[in-house]
Amino acid sequence: MSNPRPRIGIVGHGLIGSYVYEQITTRPELGLDAAFVHDQMPERVAGLPVEVVLDDLEDFARRSPDMVAEFAHPSVTADHGARFLRHTDYLPLSVTAFADAEVERTLLDTARAHGTRLYIPHGAVVGLEAIGEGRDQWEEVKMVMRKNPANIDFSAHPELAAEDITTDTVLYDGPTRGLCGLFPRNVNAHAALALGGIGFDRTRSVFIAVTEGGVSDIEITARSPAAVLTIRRVSPMKGVSGIFTLLSVLSSVVKAKGSPAGLHLV
Repeated sequence: MSNPRPRIGIVGHGLIGSYVYEQITTRPELGLDAAFVHDQMPERVAGLPVEVVLDDLEDFARRSPDMVAEFAHPSVTADHGARFLRHTDYLPLSVTAFADAEVERTLLDTARAHGTRLYIPHGAVVGLEAIGEGRDQWEEVKMVMRKNPANIDFSAHPELAAEDITTDTVLYDGPTRGLCGLFPRNVNAHAALALGGIGFDRTRSVFIAVTEGGVSDIEITARSPAAVLTIRRVSPMKGVSGIFTLLSVLSSVVKAKGSPAGLHLV
């Protein structure tokens, strides 16, 4: 990035997007500026300075962002990701979008063709670098995620409701690719693990609704003939994300600088 203070365009001003914006605008030591903030719900950006609010996402390039960061929904990547990458770098938090192989291929091809960078934040996945370093040896990579039903977005499942789940319930057990479309706002950690490791079809995902506690409990196991790696991270919940996610996402935004064109885990 040629700008000494990279300008970040923020798509989505909910829990995570508002946190990142607040950190960028109140902590000059991060070395970042806000190029714009866009949200489909105008009331979410009503209190922001007029000059930073972007009403129409189609006009993003006029704000000259050095990177666009998505904190909204995987549909943003499907609908706008390639357009972003024709002009600038892109960091999507909703990496469940990449479970669609065509979306993944289009974004990678666009980044390479235009010399831009596609950043994949590690999110809640502790130890992702170790998983990536061993991707050629792992015979099995599995993530087990446990969340209270109150912290699960069931909007894609009108037949389910949080209050109807009264005992611990396995909501999904199978390849990660199949999980991403079922609970897209809850399972970005699964998608990040698949992208950084052995892929969406070989990675196994288990998603469990647990009735006790208000934490995000993630356990990762990777096995090979030479090694077994086990990682567990328990974090208090805020909305559909663990609080640890806020810190890790900000770290990814700050680190997303100066890499060659293509896809990068940050």
